[in-house]
Amino acid sequence: MTSSPLSQESSRNAAIGLLVISSIFWGSAFVSIKIGLGYVNVYDFAFLRLAVASIVLLIPLLSRGVKLSLLRESSVWVLGLLNGIGFSLQYVGLLLTTAAKTALLIDLNVIAVAVLSWRLFAETMGGRKLLGVILGVAGAVMITTNGDLSTLAQGELLGDVLVFSAGLAWAAFIILHKRIMLQKERNTLELSCMVMLTTTILLSPMSVVLGGLDIGKIPLQGWGWVVFIAIACTVVPYALWVAALKAVTATVAAIMGMLEIVVAMITSALVLGETYGTATLIGAALILFSILAVAES
Repeated sequence: MTSSPLSQESSRNAAIGLLVISSIFWGSAFVSIKIGLGYVNVYDFAFLRLAVASIVLLIPLLSRGVKLSLLRESSVWVLGLLNGIGFSLQYVGLLLTTAAKTALLIDLNVIAVAVLSWRLFAETMGGRKLLGVILGVAGAVMITTNGDLSTLAQGELLGDVLVFSAGLAWAAFIILHKRIMLQKERNTLELSCMVMLTTTILLSPMSVVLGGLDIGKIPLQGWGWVVFIAIACTVVPYALWVAALKAVTATVAAIMGMLEIVVAMITSALVLGETYGTATLIGAALILFSILAVAES
């Protein structure tokens, strides 16, 4: 039996709501990480964030007697690999280029997601959805450059290539995730946990080699930020995102994710006292319009 148009519309609206909430949580991570890095080195932070998130998700699964059968599926390990590559390239690239260019080049993955979805899923690219992609990219450019395109000449080429590659890795992650969700019904909590777990395992060598993983030197404040970001900025938004991906296209999910930039702006202004110019505010408005265009398409 197929779902009625009304129930499909309700499911899609609910999914849009979940994506908005997940973007708010993910967007707040930027400020939290910036503060947390004052206590934990960047490589250990990336690893511990995912390690704690995996433990938090494993506890309810194991208490229910759920078998970790998903670990036998190669696709889950590929998801973990893509996620790990994205994190690794982002953190290393950030050391070689500017934060503004990092945000912009990673967020350009919305274009790759739109093209791949069109080719692999025969996803239609209507006028509103195309408008959403264009407005979203334009808004990202305005925010990350503050209207001054000369900032794109800053940073090193290697760093630019690394963070752009991180965006491509996450574009492939989104597409594969959507394909897995289409193949058969999945338990949201179990899939989220297994992806976190495989990502943690695959990130561990980078943390040990580059970060040292000397957890004994991490102060209590550092552990507080690690746990907060693992739960509030990783477990919760990712679980919501996985649930939402069942009812929306990969392109819609990618565009909705650009709301993170706006949330990051607001939280950094409130918590860190950062100020923004007119161009940045226009960029935020463009992203909000892009999300409205997609939500109503």
